[in-house]
Amino acid sequence: VLLREVQALTLRRGLYTTSHRTAAVPQLQCTGGTAGCSRVPEVVQCYNKGWDGYDVQWQCKADLENIYRFGQIEVSCEGYDYPDDPYILRGSCSLLFKLELTEEGERKVKNSGSFDYGFYQSRKDSSDSNAGAIVIVVLLVLAFGVYKLFLSNQQPQQTFDGGDGFTRPSWQSQQAPPPPGFKSSFT
Repeated sequence: VLLREVQALTLRRGLYTTSHRTAAVPQLQCTGGTAGCSRVPEVVQCYNKGWDGYDVQWQCKADLENIYRFGQIEVSCEGYDYPDDPYILRGSCSLLFKLELTEEGERKVKNSGSFDYGFYQSRKDSSDSNAGAIVIVVLLVLAFGVYKLFLSNQQPQQTFDGGDGFTRPSWQSQQAPPPPGFKSSFT
């Protein structure tokens, strides 16, 4: 079948593509998005909206709740004789898609902190979690620096016996002024 002439595709969850040269793949493959992949639709229909000179431009629709929408989509079909063959094997098309939250869905998540339905899974890029790890490492390095600078440089106080039976800190034996805020009556 000439790909340009395919007007519509109907893809189903749980079914696999027809294969001739490559291995069969699921017809519907969710790749993440702000809504996660826990609500993959049962059936998706994709419509040929035109040709851009290189590939068919698809519009895909499914029966989704108002809080979901398709994000990035990619229809992939097996070329009949070679990978970029304009003729495809009938039944070999699959849809890779991201499932995103609509504005209404984002408001529900923001207001409740998470979905009431219990199926929201946040799928963020791994760079987000890497950024969090970097912040933690930087904070730990700063904390260690503060510790080394202020706390670990303190030497144990040396004592001096002035001959009267009282042990005094070494700064008192050298007749240096006491540190600021120190009251000698509290010795």
